[in-house]
Amino acid sequence: MLDTQINKIVKPILGVFAKKLLKYNLSPNLITFTGFLFGLFCFYFIVNEMFIYAAIFLFLNRFCDGLDGALARLIGETDIGAFYDIVSDFLFYTIFPLSFVFLDLKNAYSICFLLLSFVATQTTFLATAWLVEKNKFSISDGQKKSLFYTGGITEGFETIICFVMMLLFYEFINYIAYIFGILCWLTFVSRVLFVRNLLKR
Repeated sequence: MLDTQINKIVKPILGVFAKKLLKYNLSPNLITFTGFLFGLFCFYFIVNEMFIYAAIFLFLNRFCDGLDGALARLIGETDIGAFYDIVSDFLFYTIFPLSFVFLDLKNAYSICFLLLSFVATQTTFLATAWLVEKNKFSISDGQKKSLFYTGGITEGFETIICFVMMLLFYEFINYIAYIFGILCWLTFVSRVLFVRNLLKR
């Protein structure tokens, strides 16, 4: 919901970091894989109830997720880079909530609901992008991404806010997971309606 506005602020900052990395000849894919490694560290620290360290590595993971794209725009975007970026993102969005089940099985019901909600939003995200590309729909939204990006109530920024709240207010994690899961389903419905209206044209 707020990704477009946040990106306008964050992209110039990431661009500065990306320009500094150019002289080291680092590939965007290396940044992507490093970010995913940070995500694994985040998982480890949550399982061991070390939430401060987990928050640090959550930030590093998300920073790399933005930095790899900024670097790719300077060097040259590739399909394989976009593929790695999406796959690593979706895996991290699964690994992070799942870590709370490893921490305490009492969290299993709410986290499973949240993960199912993520599957709903992720599948509609990818399926919509595929349909737009397959049918060569012309959608003027000012996007400069590797694939068409459908918005919703729960986008990247809102998901990170959810993750931060899960760390800061762990005692309320079940409520946070259920509420955010419901918001994900609202995003799911809005995307389904968007596709129906798009195909009716």
